[in-house]
Amino acid sequence: MRENGKTILEVDGLKKYYPIRKGFLKRTAGHVKAVDDVRFAVREGETFSLVGESGCGKSTLGRCLLRAVEPTAGHVRFTLRSGETVDVPGLDGNKLKTVRREMQMVFQDPYSSLNPRMTVRQIVAEPLILSGLARGAALEERVAELIEMVGLNKGHLDRYPHAFSGGQRQRIGIARALATNPRFVICDEAVSALDVSVQAQVINLLQDLQRSLGLSYLFISHDLSVIEHISHRIGVMYIGKMVEIGDAEAIFARPLHPYTEALLRSKPAADPNMRKTRFVLQGEAANPADPPSGCPFHPRCPYATGRCKTEKPELAEAEPGRSAACHYAGELRLQGAG
Repeated sequence: MRENGKTILEVDGLKKYYPIRKGFLKRTAGHVKAVDDVRFAVREGETFSLVGESGCGKSTLGRCLLRAVEPTAGHVRFTLRSGETVDVPGLDGNKLKTVRREMQMVFQDPYSSLNPRMTVRQIVAEPLILSGLARGAALEERVAELIEMVGLNKGHLDRYPHAFSGGQRQRIGIARALATNPRFVICDEAVSALDVSVQAQVINLLQDLQRSLGLSYLFISHDLSVIEHISHRIGVMYIGKMVEIGDAEAIFARPLHPYTEALLRSKPAADPNMRKTRFVLQGEAANPADPPSGCPFHPRCPYATGRCKTEKPELAEAEPGRSAACHYAGELRLQGAG
């Protein structure tokens, strides 16, 4: 990561609410707050990771950035290669098409994200054709370059997706995402469907591509081992809200939010001979359609006080470069992954 890198993406007050409709007339009776007033930034050349339990809003947030899902409110300011900064939710069709050349996504499931009726050549060439970036001999040359860039070869180009393993399919998905020469790539659980050994290969590939192409990543995952290996900075989400942001090494060593501590303490030990006290977070995740008053984590928090039940904490800087949405951030001595 470039320590003083410029900001390539700034998210401010992003919300995605899904209406709850009831009755014969299907009137709106409430909302599921999948993403609720999220703020963070991604710097050039870094991997910013999102982590949290299933259903916390990570994937919805990633899709809102690209407007694969239309956000309810908020700003997503993205800096193009030309130096122009645009607010993605407010763009029209033509300008949005320009942004999507520089902002791409690698999807979770390498089996369903590739069209089974298209060859690898057609899959990788499609974004180039739709964007008008290459045709004829230049198109063929670019497709061959991309497929070799991800560790496959030209002999794979006329095969169909069913002929490949999960790891190879994900490499094809990465080649497709890189076709338009993006600056920013969203990796939505990009290795969670793969075997552990294959996960390591794909993660190493992503890091090699980041260094050679100068890419910035938003890496979404629930796997803390993967997050620890690939991340420069981390954002921790709980029922649609960001509860902690900071340097990856600092968060794993000493979290500032009790929910982050709970996640880290649930991480399995890498050493099979190491004895580790089993930790189980009590209770269930709060309902995003009807969150509790005060801090949304307080019903499960072992450190909660009366203030936590009535007063909602805001995400604020607790230490230089680190923010947490906890009334007692910095005061509690929380346990890290070690």
